[in-house]
Amino acid sequence: MSKTLKNFYDALQRLIDGKPKVITGVYSINNDTVALEAGRKRGAIKKSRPELAELLEDIVKAEACRTGKVKATTVDIRDSKLQEVQKKIKELETQLSKLQDKYDKQLAQLNMQMYRNMELQRELQSTKKAESNLLDFLKN
Repeated sequence: MSKTLKNFYDALQRLIDGKPKVITGVYSINNDTVALEAGRKRGAIKKSRPELAELLEDIVKAEACRTGKVKATTVDIRDSKLQEVQKKIKELETQLSKLQDKYDKQLAQLNMQMYRNMELQRELQSTKKAESNLLDFLKN
């Protein structure tokens, strides 16, 4: 998460908690108030910027909760993001363990093939030596 995006989320959380640092008086939670609270100018949060898509959704949800259109006891944006990230981490860990098991099995197969190859090379060399000894005996 970029520093700017983190500042926007921190400002949104302060507005949700009712403890703004910059905004005074009665306010509604919208793009401009979040931008001002984050220390930016009005219009800094634009719908045309794809990296702010989630932030825009969270701003709309926060205002809906504040006005009572959506029932929620407390809204903490960071908790929901944390849960999403933890879920993704668990998925990646299971995927990693599956890949590690697959890797270990393939490594064992490769080691067996290398060992078998080495045995066959030794056998081939020993038969070549035996043939060469036999030919040497016939030459004398």
